[in-house]
Amino acid sequence: MFDIPVDTTIKNDFSKTVFIKNIVKNNILAGIIKIPKKEDFNQTYNELPRTLEDEKKIHDLITSLGIHGKLTLLLHHEKRLRKIGDEVRYLHPYKFLGYIFKNEDLKPHMLNIFDDYFKRTNFLKDFSQTMDIYDLKNKLLIYLDDFAQEINVPSEELRPFIIEKDWSNFLRYITFYK
Repeated sequence: MFDIPVDTTIKNDFSKTVFIKNIVKNNILAGIIKIPKKEDFNQTYNELPRTLEDEKKIHDLITSLGIHGKLTLLLHHEKRLRKIGDEVRYLHPYKFLGYIFKNEDLKPHMLNIFDDYFKRTNFLKDFSQTMDIYDLKNKLLIYLDDFAQEINVPSEELRPFIIEKDWSNFLRYITFYK
């Protein structure tokens, strides 16, 4: 099967098989899930990842959510859009939003998403979970000034939302900022 070093303290064959299967499964999952490297933790905002492929996926995600109605999304696009969301979830939320709000063609789609209760609540649910994760890692305030500069919004106006963990109004503010 695989040439994997097995713990010699495991006595029975069943336990060895389970041990090997778990190692193989974890290696496969590690290849699928993008886990940031240890040295990535002290990056500048510009060094945070966001590839051209990520940008295409974000564009597709936001455009699809903005254009289509609830039923069309549920019946024809839900699976594809959830897959895209999962694929870009590794991005820092500011890099995700930065791409959206620096592109004039995506801003109207965010307005459409925010105007629809169904779209807004689903988008905010995923977004809030990601913001909570990065907040726990203390990775929001350190990049706030650079993010605000990227989307052309004064950082001092965004800071209270981050401190209060008010993700909904944070997103609302940058969506409706002129």
